[in-house]
Amino acid sequence: CFLELELKADVVFIGLPNAGKSSMLNLLTNSKSKVAPYPFTTLEPYLGVMDNIKLMDLPGLIEGTSQGKGLGSNFARHAKNTKLVAHFLSLDSENLKADYDLIIKELASIDEELLKIPEILILTKSDNYGSEEIAQKIDIVKKFHNKFIVVSIIDDDSILNLRDLILKTYENLH
Repeated sequence: CFLELELKADVVFIGLPNAGKSSMLNLLTNSKSKVAPYPFTTLEPYLGVMDNIKLMDLPGLIEGTSQGKGLGSNFARHAKNTKLVAHFLSLDSENLKADYDLIIKELASIDEELLKIPEILILTKSDNYGSEEIAQKIDIVKKFHNKFIVVSIIDDDSILNLRDLILKTYENLH
């Protein structure tokens, strides 16, 4: 006999390793999750609260997560009752569409129900690029997603815009 803890959050952060999920959780909630420039810094879900909305950062997904690669998929049980999924994609990606498709494929393999949860797409690390490069990447994203925001952890305005998007999207779900 054992006891299994299931965390619950209103908004879940999902993405590949090093997409900026933990950094964003820390900024939005004053959480203290570990941030480092290597994959799998986040070994377990972290929670934070922003304006009475519980946010949760999950460990990064990789190809094969659903078959136990990386940190495996046990953490996904914490996402099943969430109201909103925030998919994080790093603008550092060589192929944003492939990264998004990988996330969706892994989530589908873990639990098809996760794909029914409303989502927003957060494009991170915009501080690494000029406006022309960002515009090109946005053109790519517009071909596969229509609800996204571009952010940088060093741009206060983008953080405030993300906060507002999360709040507005979450409130519209009720």
